[in-house]
Amino acid sequence: MYDFEALIGELLQNRPELSRDEVMRRIEDKKRTVGAGYLTNQGALFLVAGELGVSLRKEDASSDMSIKDLYIGANDVTVVARVLALYPVATYNKKDGGTGKYRRVVLFDGKNSVRLTVWEEGIEQTGKLGLEADALVRVANAYVKQGLDGKPNLNLGKRGRVELVTDEKVAAKLPSLSTVAQKLPILTKEEPFVALECIVSSEPRYSEFVRSDGSPGSLFQFGVARDGGKETRVVVWSPEAQPELKPGQKIRITNVRARRSNNGDFEIHGDAGSVISMGPLPERIELRVAATSSGTSAKVVLGVGKDRRVRFIELGKDVKEPMQGDVVGVVPDQTTEGRLYCRSANSIQVVENGSFPGLDGLAVKLQEVKEEDAQIMIEVIALSHGSVDDVRLKDGTTTKKGELVVGDDTGENKLVAWRDLAGRVSGIQPGERLRVVGAACKSTKMGGWVLQLSNFSVIERLRGRS
Repeated sequence: MYDFEALIGELLQNRPELSRDEVMRRIEDKKRTVGAGYLTNQGALFLVAGELGVSLRKEDASSDMSIKDLYIGANDVTVVARVLALYPVATYNKKDGGTGKYRRVVLFDGKNSVRLTVWEEGIEQTGKLGLEADALVRVANAYVKQGLDGKPNLNLGKRGRVELVTDEKVAAKLPSLSTVAQKLPILTKEEPFVALECIVSSEPRYSEFVRSDGSPGSLFQFGVARDGGKETRVVVWSPEAQPELKPGQKIRITNVRARRSNNGDFEIHGDAGSVISMGPLPERIELRVAATSSGTSAKVVLGVGKDRRVRFIELGKDVKEPMQGDVVGVVPDQTTEGRLYCRSANSIQVVENGSFPGLDGLAVKLQEVKEEDAQIMIEVIALSHGSVDDVRLKDGTTTKKGELVVGDDTGENKLVAWRDLAGRVSGIQPGERLRVVGAACKSTKMGGWVLQLSNFSVIERLRGRS
């Protein structure tokens, strides 16, 4: 790499009438004007030296530069980086008449990115390499000009070339797209992203339109979501491909940015250089509907699988609610642990499955309850009155606690409910037969365990008192 102090010394040796302070002042002036904030000190020094008629020594062309060290005016540059985006070949009008061709490529090294413009003959050479996103490349004999955004822009002319890098030691130094990809965050500002991982939450739509200048345009749009979060719209302008995405599918989308829409919401925008990589489709889960919860404003159905575990299914406002006892096939639009989100009509459907156990066969016996936090369904008899008492917590505050002793033919245990849920056990009398759906096993300090209700738990009286 360049030795900045040695270059200063070389300039002063050639122009002894200048002081070091004067050279530094000129460097700062150059950074404020030509560089628009993107020149390094040594990059500005090369421009200052050129204006003074001094040709500073060049770095060994075999030495690789990092993206952050690129400066406007550099020649014979060699950069090793990964491909972030590849754009279609485009044309331009030459000053002397006729048209030419160019192709834009975006490179990144984990922290920084730069645009590479490949001109004319270089397009065919790079095309033979079969480049794709995440490919590790060495760009040799390139030069740097100021882009329209004021930043350094790599250019590949007749002397330049692009090579694929296969050296594992070099590859290990540059993070791949999979390692720099981040999960969809809560968007609060307009910013670029190298790669985002998210979950498709709505079916994609492709449409074409005519721009104000009469040229054709197209866009590919769909919804994505964070776990349990609000849906975010993704818009890819002039897409190179329209993949068949399904709700619930995990994807990675590269070379995008967050933008604020006209209605004030943030969206994810991509373009012809964005790539959507698809993960496996979510598997269909078959469940028997055991109850519908009224514990929250959301419409939640409780289904039990053949593993006798309860899943909470949150339905979208336009999704038809299945009946108790129905067997449903669920391909969730989104999942979190123990909770399935079905926002689209085809994400949950009633199916015919005569071999699926009935609700009686899916209940767990008290003696079988062992797994901490497992959501289960039990069919029991109340052995005590449901009581609600005030209890003092460790922090000195008091709260409501509901308790009910229940039993089946394998044993007895307590069913507890805290705070606003305590009232759910109130009024239950000894001898009543109950089906409790969505209770969780919780261990106690004494080494035992109890069953605890959650917001979505349902207590159903089966046939009155026995």
